[in-house]
Amino acid sequence: MAEKKKNSVNSMKGKSCFVIMPISQQVGYEAGHFDFVYEDIIKPSIEATGMVPIRADETINTNLIQLDILRKVIGSDMAICDMSAKNPNVFYELGVRQAFDKPTVLMTDNVTSAPFDVSSLRYVEYQEKMSYRDVKSAVERLTQALIETYEKQDDKSEINSLIRLMELTAPAQLNSVDITDEDRTALQIMELSTAVNHMQVTQNKMLGLLSTDIDRHKSNARQFDTLESIMDSVNPNYHSESVKIKNSGRRDLTSLRKQLREFSESLPLDTQLNESK
Repeated sequence: MAEKKKNSVNSMKGKSCFVIMPISQQVGYEAGHFDFVYEDIIKPSIEATGMVPIRADETINTNLIQLDILRKVIGSDMAICDMSAKNPNVFYELGVRQAFDKPTVLMTDNVTSAPFDVSSLRYVEYQEKMSYRDVKSAVERLTQALIETYEKQDDKSEINSLIRLMELTAPAQLNSVDITDEDRTALQIMELSTAVNHMQVTQNKMLGLLSTDIDRHKSNARQFDTLESIMDSVNPNYHSESVKIKNSGRRDLTSLRKQLREFSESLPLDTQLNESK
């Protein structure tokens, strides 16, 4: 048995294993949770088989991001899919992978129920709390699942995807299509446009926060003026001390206005703040 496992690992050495999993923060999970899942469970399991782990956020470049990801989803020798949190992007990529009947190891944490569509397929379960013993056990089981799935990928009796489960006649096929320079440029422009729109949304949020901060200081200044008038009427000696405090507040407000103006001037003309604000 040990010799057979050794031979399997040798044949898997250098093969690519694409990881389909949540990358951004997920509701109900602590910040960075899935980074820990990748670093502590998934990556060690892949490396134990001799394969090379690939995760989308580690390989994204500036050129045709979505096409690069889909190529890896379809073309990688093996894939692991973590269904925890039921992330829509994860299931989209899993669906593409399964449509081509590519070997995939499914996994999920113990607090996520397996979706009905894949509940009949085998998957590795790990503990969401990820204690030392739980992580160690998960790595061992996931490593073994990778080896077994790789060994049986050509065994049509092995149910590894919905294609085989539903007994469809054949998986999807990729046609060989050459992308012209014109089409490639159009795709790049589309992605750049999306990126610019995202940047503008972020800029508008930052401008909104700065404007809110200035409005808050204006409100405080008005309240201070009102309070000052009351105190002056009650205690004539109050005025000299209040001037120092008020001048300090005005310097703070002036600093905020300067920051807002400099930030606004760095933006495209159509997103700059009106100076009257």
